[in-house]
Amino acid sequence: MSDEEPLELRDRTFKAERLGPAELITNSEVVGVTLEDCDVVGVLAQKSRLERVTVAGGRLRGVTWAGGVIRDVTLDGVTAGELSTRFSTMRVVTIRDSQLPEADFTEVEFDQVVMERCDLRAAKFDHAKVKSLRLVGCNLAGASGAVDLRGASMDLDDVLSLAPSLAREIGITIE
Repeated sequence: MSDEEPLELRDRTFKAERLGPAELITNSEVVGVTLEDCDVVGVLAQKSRLERVTVAGGRLRGVTWAGGVIRDVTLDGVTAGELSTRFSTMRVVTIRDSQLPEADFTEVEFDQVVMERCDLRAAKFDHAKVKSLRLVGCNLAGASGAVDLRGASMDLDDVLSLAPSLAREIGITIE
């Protein structure tokens, strides 16, 4: 692939493959793609589009999708390390049964996003914009940007795991 041409990956299914590393050119598009039990490593995309994508099982390591659009995407049973969607718009996204500790959602706009039964310990939600975000059965211990989740819908247990972070951010000392 030429360094000057955006990637256009459409209507493909990958099973049990290792993908990456790759640095995608601005305006790249990944549309209609399914990844089943794949190991995605070292992918950097900026101002690009991820649409109608399903990731079932597998791992995402060192994946950054910055300043882009993530629409109609499902992550199911994924384990991630160093995952970042900073400055992106996430619209109609479902993330379930996934391990995403320390995920970076800084300045992400959440619109019709559901996160179910996810490990989000120490995730970064700083300056997030919540239009519609539902958290169900997630571990949010140590998350930052807790006050920026204003408008999200959460189960009581999710709120309890987030409480120390909320307290810290609004200046309450827990003894």
